[in-house]
Amino acid sequence: MARFSDCDILSINETNLKPQQLFSLPGYHIYRNDRQNKQGGGVLLAIRNNIKCFEIFNQTIEDNETLAVQIETFNGFLLIASIYIPPNAKLNCDVFQHLYKINNNCLILGDLNAALCTMGSKKTNAKGYQLQQLLADGFLQCIDNNLMTYARNNYEEKIDWILASQPTLSFIDNVETYPSLGLKEDHRPLTFHLNMSAELKPGSPRLSYNYKTADSKLYRSKLNDLLHKIDINQNITNAHQIETYVKELTE
Repeated sequence: MARFSDCDILSINETNLKPQQLFSLPGYHIYRNDRQNKQGGGVLLAIRNNIKCFEIFNQTIEDNETLAVQIETFNGFLLIASIYIPPNAKLNCDVFQHLYKINNNCLILGDLNAALCTMGSKKTNAKGYQLQQLLADGFLQCIDNNLMTYARNNYEEKIDWILASQPTLSFIDNVETYPSLGLKEDHRPLTFHLNMSAELKPGSPRLSYNYKTADSKLYRSKLNDLLHKIDINQNITNAHQIETYVKELTE
């Protein structure tokens, strides 16, 4: 993962995580949809922790393992989804349509196990025809290139996809693949640049104090003087009284 530490958003499929397992990446907020009661699967989104975002969808429908987060950009909200569809499952078009209905400004990433020769794959499989029907509906488009995203035993194929609505798709460039991470599944990581600016969380103010130079005797004397001036038996019943009380203690 270190080679992708400069990425603001990571979409990971087949995490093999279980709900009871802890997982973290320094500098990122983690969102997960773990597979329940079976081995394998699972999807994860890691969003750099200074980006304003929140989870909007987390479900597995007919084995389409799906997770979506809304990110606040200067042009409004962008929905980013991670989807994993196992080899023996069907691509459920309703899931994609539902994500689009949540936010028609959307970006969907994932290992769909769909090969579609008209969009860069070497052949078209059953899930590829399902993807073709989804694209024919017109609300989503895909990155049209011939980058092979999977390799095993001298066989290469494009089965991992970047889908997006317009105009989001037009903001994507510099799509590249990298050598596999050497894991059991030989998927090649995909990276790209999304030319959108996210709203950043305000930085937390950090104040530093040097307690070694503090005059503790003077502090105790001042504090005792303040406490003696305050009527500790008074009833505080409204916000104005609270503010007055706090001001007397801190001024």
